[in-house]
Amino acid sequence: MQLQFRDLEIFITVCEEKSFTKAAEKLYIAQPSISKTVQKIEREFSSVLINRANKNISLTETGEIVYKRSKEILFLLENMQNEINDLSNTVTGELKIGIPQIIGTVFYPKIAKRFSERFPHVKLNIKEEGGLIVEKLVDNGTLDIGLVVYPPSIKTLNTELIYKDKFVLCVHPDHPIANLKEVSLNSLKNENFIMFAKTFALHNVVLQACKEEGFIPNIVFESTQWDLMLELVSAKIGITIIPRILFYKINNANVVSIPIIKDNLYWKIGIITKKNTYQSKALKKFIEVVKEIYQGTE
Repeated sequence: MQLQFRDLEIFITVCEEKSFTKAAEKLYIAQPSISKTVQKIEREFSSVLINRANKNISLTETGEIVYKRSKEILFLLENMQNEINDLSNTVTGELKIGIPQIIGTVFYPKIAKRFSERFPHVKLNIKEEGGLIVEKLVDNGTLDIGLVVYPPSIKTLNTELIYKDKFVLCVHPDHPIANLKEVSLNSLKNENFIMFAKTFALHNVVLQACKEEGFIPNIVFESTQWDLMLELVSAKIGITIIPRILFYKINNANVVSIPIIKDNLYWKIGIITKKNTYQSKALKKFIEVVKEIYQGTE
């Protein structure tokens, strides 16, 4: 068999991007070379691996097997390299880290600064995806570690709570309740809500909290950008509920925050890793730095 590890990496990228064009862009390889590599693998196995009839490609039954085993082969190769690196006293290697956008904005800069100062020979490779996608990529070994809303939906992952923050209600200063010292969720049932997009775990946290209080919020706008959400509050479009730390990061005189009366309403952040797999020295040191900075904070 004449296949090389690079061939498998290219095939995996095509499968995960579901596009020859996107795979070429991601790998900085000309698209004809990508196609030739896939054809080469197909000749090796005397089987079609990818259905090319539709705009979005899909794997054949044989393709699914080759994809799965290719992932396992590269995973074992990477672990072998990590174990060899760990024989040295110098912490080296590469870490693949998954972080949703908001968590990355709030937490990652401080982590990256401290870790890079201590371990300059470790390359940090960041992948920004939604929390559910990060969980899947950690679970299948594509990523070494993820920072996600705690607890994760995939219960088979190693997980540890590192941070929690209270939610606050954000309203315009002219809103009738703007001067209250605290507010109950139930009192907001007739308000217009500005919410995080459904793809965000924060959306479900707030929605579930409202349901526990006996109502479903009237959502007039959803967004992936918390600064836009606060601008909409400033424009008197509605109210929003966000983690307290996000409110502190935006200096907007036309928005005030009010504590919410609800004991279990927290934004909880955890670290996740794959169970029963080798953890490199670099990964262990990264986890130590994260805990050092954030564990026990609120």
